[in-house]
Amino acid sequence: MGWTHYWEYETKLPEETFSKAVEDCKVLFGKVETDISGSGGTGDAVLDSNNIVFNGADRLVCEDFSFFRIQIPRRNRDKAFAYCKTEHLPYDLCVQAALIILKHHLGDMIIVTSDALGKDWQKAKDICQEYLGYGSYFELGTIS
Repeated sequence: MGWTHYWEYETKLPEETFSKAVEDCKVLFGKVETDISGSGGTGDAVLDSNNIVFNGADRLVCEDFSFFRIQIPRRNRDKAFAYCKTEHLPYDLCVQAALIILKHHLGDMIIVTSDALGKDWQKAKDICQEYLGYGSYFELGTIS
């Protein structure tokens, strides 16, 4: 059974706002004891003004978490849609935290939902709150 997180968001996000989210991801990823790598589990994670791309490390990999500031909308919609299956591997904590961070900075420009229940997000909410001062209020939304 998969363990997947989904998000729908505006196709062109403000660069300054996205950059703030990226900086918070960098801070948080430097604090957690979860190793991440780049795409496909090799190289370094990409955290720049236009992209957030990472996966697990040390063969604990599944799908890349790929979030692009500028994205093509999904068919017959005006918003982009993406997802990341993590199979609840250790890097899932970073995926959840990244989505909490993005929701904090992007607000109504993003909706996040998940196969995981709200209670399954508590650890990510706690580390965001501890290291970034926000996250405890995060709630999953519904994508239509």
